[in-house]
This record gives sequence, C-alpha cells and structure tokens, in this order.
Amino acid sequence: MKKFGLSFLNVFLLTFMLLIFGPAEIFFANATEFEFVYGEFAGYLAVAAVGAAAVAGGLLTVLPEGLYRLVMSLIFGVSAAGYLQVMLLNRKLDLLGLNPEGYQVETGAAAGNLCVWLLILAGVIALAYVRKEIWKGLVKYGAAFLLCVQAVALVSLLVTAREDAYHHEAQEWHLTGEEQYVVSARENVILIILDYFSNQDLLEVQAAYPDVMDCLHDFTYYNNTDCNYYGTFPSVTHMLTGKEVDASIPVNDWFYKVWTDPDTISFYEQLREKDYVVHLYSPDTHHLCGTNDAEIFRTCFSNVTNSPRKVDVYYKLLFKTMTKMSCYRMMPELLKNVFYTEGSEYADIITYEDDIIHHNNADFYRGLLDTGLTADRDSNYFIIQHLLGTHEYTTTADCRQSPGSTLEETAKGCMVMVEEYLNQLKEVGAYDNSTIIVTSDHGDMVDSQVIFYIKEPGVTREAAAETNAPISLCELRPTIARAAGLDSARFGRTIYEFAENEQRERQVWVRDSDIRYTIVQNYAEDRIGYANIYKVYKYTGDYDDLLLQIEQEQYDVVQMVDSFF
Repeated sequence: MKKFGLSFLNVFLLTFMLLIFGPAEIFFANATEFEFVYGEFAGYLAVAAVGAAAVAGGLLTVLPEGLYRLVMSLIFGVSAAGYLQVMLLNRKLDLLGLNPEGYQVETGAAAGNLCVWLLILAGVIALAYVRKEIWKGLVKYGAAFLLCVQAVALVSLLVTAREDAYHHEAQEWHLTGEEQYVVSARENVILIILDYFSNQDLLEVQAAYPDVMDCLHDFTYYNNTDCNYYGTFPSVTHMLTGKEVDASIPVNDWFYKVWTDPDTISFYEQLREKDYVVHLYSPDTHHLCGTNDAEIFRTCFSNVTNSPRKVDVYYKLLFKTMTKMSCYRMMPELLKNVFYTEGSEYADIITYEDDIIHHNNADFYRGLLDTGLTADRDSNYFIIQHLLGTHEYTTTADCRQSPGSTLEETAKGCMVMVEEYLNQLKEVGAYDNSTIIVTSDHGDMVDSQVIFYIKEPGVTREAAAETNAPISLCELRPTIARAAGLDSARFGRTIYEFAENEQRERQVWVRDSDIRYTIVQNYAEDRIGYANIYKVYKYTGDYDDLLLQIEQEQYDVVQMVDSFF
C-alpha cells in the first residue's frame, strides 16, 4: 500500500500540473480571451487527473524494482523540470497563438534548455540507483512539496478570479452576424481586412502563385502602405476611429475615450445621414473595446444588440485544447512547437446557434457558398469584414480549413474567398456601385507594411494599376468619408492626396518588452503584460527605408501604462 501511495503521489503531481493547475493558470491569466468559462472544463480534467494517477499508480506497483525506480525517476524528473520551466525558464510565451509561424526559439537557447532538463532527469535517475534512501525521500517529500505549492497557488487563482470567469452572461451586448452576407443594391463602401497580410508576404505568395491577385484587376494597388501599428490592437480601432493610441492612459480608458469621442460619433452620424447602414463583422470585440461593454459601439455600428444567445460548447475540443496549452507551457523549448496552439483552436470551442460572425477564412467562404450575398434596396451600406487572413497558416489554396497549410496556400485561399465575394457582388448587381478596399490591419514586427487595394465605383481595368504613393492607414477614414460622399477634409487627407514617388515621413509603432523600463500589468488580467513599451520607427521613403531604421535600431520609446497583450 505504501508503494501505491508513493506511486500515486508522483503520478498525481504530474497530472495535477498538466490537467488541473496548468489549465487553470492559463485560463485565469487570459480569461478575457476565452469565451468559455472555468467550470466547463475544470471538473472533467480534475477527474481525469485523479483517475489517470490511480490507474498509473496501480500499474507502477507491479513493475520489477529496478524498472519501477527508473519510471518513477522519469515521472518525478519531468515534473520537477516542468515546474522549473514554468517558474524560471519560460520566456514570455505566446500562449494565445498570435504567431502564424508557431513557436520560434534560437537553436542555442533550445540546446541550453534541453541540457537543464537532461541534468535534472539524470540526477534523479542516478540517485535512484546509488542513493536509494535519499532518492526515496526526494520523490516523496519533493512531490508533496511541489503539489502543495501549486495547490495553494490554485486556491489563490480561484478566489481572486473575475466573476465572469465562472458563468456566461445570459444577455450581453455584442456584434451580431445575422446580416453578414447582406449588401446594398444602391451604394456600398466595403472594407475587407485580411489580418496579418504584409506586402513582403505578398511577394512570397506571388512567387508561388503568380496569378493570386488577378481577381483584383479593377483595383489600384498601393504598394507602399504603412500600417501605423503592429497588432490587431490598436490597429483596427485606429482604422475605424482615426484616433492615435494613447499609451499614457490605461487600455480600457483609451477604448472608451475613442469610441465615445464626439469626432468618432460625428463620423458615423454623418454616414447615417447619407443613408448608410454600418455593419462591423469582427468576433474579436475585446480587441476593439477591451473589457468595456460592447454597448459603446451603439453610436457607430448598426449590428450591435443585447439579445440573448444560446451557447454551444464543443467539450472534446475544449479538453484537448486546454491540455495541449498546458503541455506547451510546461515542456522544454525543443518540444514546445509540438504543442503550440493556434488561436482558432480555442476560438472554435464556443459557438452560437445564431448571431454567428464568420471570421475564419474557410468558415466565411463556406458561408458565401451556402448562403450567398443578398442585396438590400432600402439603404446604402458601409461594411467592415474583419477576417483571419494570414494570421494563421490554416487555410488551403482552395480555402478549406487545414492546420498544416503554408503562408502561400493560406494567402491563395484568402484570395479565392475574396474572388467569390466579388463575383457574388456582381451577381446581385452591387459591384459597379461599390467602393471596395482589400487591406490588412498589420503585418509582422518587421514586415509591417500592408497590402492595400482599392476599387472605385464604375472602374474597370484589364489589370490592376499600381502606385508607390506613400500612404498609411491614417488615411483610411478620410478615404471612406470621400467614398460615402462626406466632407473628407474634416477627417484628414485621403489616399488620393499623395503622389507617386512623393517623400513623406511616416511612423509605425511596434510593441516590445524592455527590462530597462517599468514592467507593467496586463490591462485585464492579474499577470505581467507581454510588452511595456512601443518602439516608434520613423522613416521617409519606402519599406527599405523602414527596414534600415529597424536594423539600425533607430526608434523613439513610448512607455505603456498597461499592456493589452
């Protein structure tokens, strides 16, 4: 019985870390990012942790003594090394699948990290055969100590968690997707945001698929477009309000300030006066309003509602995802990419029977094929379709879902989706009278210039026009105002006010972490933020000039009060 007790204790330490404490720490540290709640996975994983420990503990007791000590040493060694990994060796992990290329680590860092793991495992195994009594005390009291420390931390997490981490709101303000496939038969301004699609990525894609952008033959390509901000936050909010980020105030305060700003409200009121219905289709409302209630969008967007929604939980995916994220958090650098979790994996855990907004490329494309566009003859429409784009390499070249895709395939699939959208606009008679913009909110930290294509009403061409006019997403709102017949000068300069080869200073803000500056908290969770400064790169010219500033580390520093990521 003592042998079973020791076996159970050691296996339970490992299963507790992987199935109970790990998922809890990940969840509570990122609760605003998840649509599911704690109780939907915690109890099931706890039962699995206890059951697995009991079964494995029983099996261990029947092993020969030598093999028993080896397996027990491996189990305790992995637990101890995993604890050290989480507490000291992990750098700022991308737990939420923000990097389309998966987990990246330098070879030297991975090798050094692996050496630490091997030393711990070798030390425990050596004790098992040369100092049996010391080994026995280590696996007994060491396991009990690590278990107690993490159990206390778990209780603290449970007590201090936000209330909404435990239950779904019966009724809450949100954006509805009921009319995501409705356009105007009169006039449209359509903004298609393909997330994370840079100009440099486009060059790689065109090398693999030379005809990838042929469906945009009626458009003008602005090949020198600055995104202003790296990241969906704050870029999409900046695109739709025209307001610069203010890092001197908390993130939630900035969100509230810009969406309730009289200038922002006036812009959307003027659109309504021109008989425009404004629909924003983006599921990532926390990227747009933080922990503020989505009710702050009501003065801007027509598809804001507080009607109740029935939640469907995909439990199998929930359990798999939380376990996988926990393993990713605990494993050595060399194995992390095996368990790296794409953002879309946890995004698919919760679905709704209605009010669905299709953000994933393949889902939006399938909706186009199944539902098709319909035209409303009563109003003009300003439509913002915020789609996944190349943020994850999970789309095939024919726009189906596939986790093993490449950048090139994903981008090609995006354009298959866009082409279908354009074709259906033509079928319902809405293409010729539409201003259509295909762009992105940001590229990556270095390739931060983004694609920008625009088609004006009535324009037809055999092939797309191209210009290197130095524009930025600062000009997006005035350009939309001009397309809708508003006084665009009130909102700034449009893209049409910049000439080919013109020299103009622009800047891009890139979030970063620098220990020379004050470390800040996450804006919504009880954890350290992944960033504490913005590096502001200023350049005159094109992408090569920006790259030179980045390579030479020529930037201004803007410190954050708190960190969104």
